[in-house]
Amino acid sequence: MIKFSKQIWVLGVGLVFTCSGAWAVDLATVNGKVITDKDLKTALAGVSEGQRENLLKDVSSRRQILGSMIDQELLVQEAEKDKLDQDAEYKEALSSFRKQYLTGKILNKKLATKISDSSVKKYYENHKARFSTDEVHAQHILVSDEAQARDLMKKAKEPNADFQALAEKNSKDPSAKNNRGDLGFFGRDRMVPEFTEAAFAGKAGEIVGPVKTAFGYHIIKVIELKPGKALPYSDVEARVRMELRNELIQEMVGKLKQQAKVSVDDKAVDKL
Repeated sequence: MIKFSKQIWVLGVGLVFTCSGAWAVDLATVNGKVITDKDLKTALAGVSEGQRENLLKDVSSRRQILGSMIDQELLVQEAEKDKLDQDAEYKEALSSFRKQYLTGKILNKKLATKISDSSVKKYYENHKARFSTDEVHAQHILVSDEAQARDLMKKAKEPNADFQALAEKNSKDPSAKNNRGDLGFFGRDRMVPEFTEAAFAGKAGEIVGPVKTAFGYHIIKVIELKPGKALPYSDVEARVRMELRNELIQEMVGKLKQQAKVSVDDKAVDKL
């Protein structure tokens, strides 16, 4: 029999999933509120498919989960009596969940067919260099403004320029105060894609950039490159799948941005 913490099921109901063979059987009622077999399956949506099947096959496990759901329903009803479902905090949480849920739904709808096993394998074959044990030692300066980044780029390329002094003085990366912009050696899976591509594409001693990422504009100084070896597909399949998904998401969002009107007040963001 599979054992689990009762508290987990009381406090952590997962996201709703679509079940095949829809059959509604009433399992319990709590002050008139019916709990069905569908509700039981929904409560298990956050676990893996294999574990869910094992839990549903085991009578004792089903009873424990149902007991937890009854406890949870009692607490929900008590919260509703206190009108906690009408306060601002609840509405904010509901709005946040709505955005997360719809984001996941639209991505699954649009990308599901593009992330097949064959497309993931093909992506790996076309980008083997990304999935290797290569390492690079780099330093960087991070700023919010592109014009400032270009100015710092020029200063960093001047003869006898002290790159780390420039990083210590100008970088908005909090770690710069301690490491003076030195990131040490890192692999291809440590940094955001744009930064990684730029750092590994550079040569030892070269300064590249400005490179734009979600954090701002980076000036990167490549110190040393350590070539490694390609990792077997079986070892990195999950990572390959994730990178392909992220790339497709960026492509999709990029097209949406081209069609939309988006404005950002950088000064207001920096003052937060």
